[in-house]
Amino acid sequence: MYAATVLLLAAPAAGCGSEAPDVAAPTKEPHGTASVSEFDDYAKAVDEDWERSPVMAAGEFLQLDDRTAARTTVEGVASAEGTGPQTVTVTLDGLADDSVRSERWRLTFEPDGDVYRLTEARWSQRCQAGRGHQDFTPEPCL
Repeated sequence: MYAATVLLLAAPAAGCGSEAPDVAAPTKEPHGTASVSEFDDYAKAVDEDWERSPVMAAGEFLQLDDRTAARTTVEGVASAEGTGPQTVTVTLDGLADDSVRSERWRLTFEPDGDVYRLTEARWSQRCQAGRGHQDFTPEPCL
């Protein structure tokens, strides 16, 4: 198993530069899920370098180049020898939001030839102090 962690401090992150029309930012659905179908359609319509790296594809899906957080961490975990599914966990901490302090996304990618396809997206959040729960959960903040 291979794991990599990247810590980005107040800097734009992965994945940009596509000439294809932008895809909408993921919509958080109840119970901690987000649809990946629109992003999958978008990925099938382009031929970009980010499609060959789950970490870079995560940056494209979450539009990290347009997000602002004090700290962004990206951790990619590959299956044995990198031949199967890969999981990327992205945590955005120190958000400029009066209720939500942090967001965490867990994205699953499956290899499809020489590219990776996003097959599942789950999200959770942690509230600002005094604004609700302090654990990562999809429950709303106050």
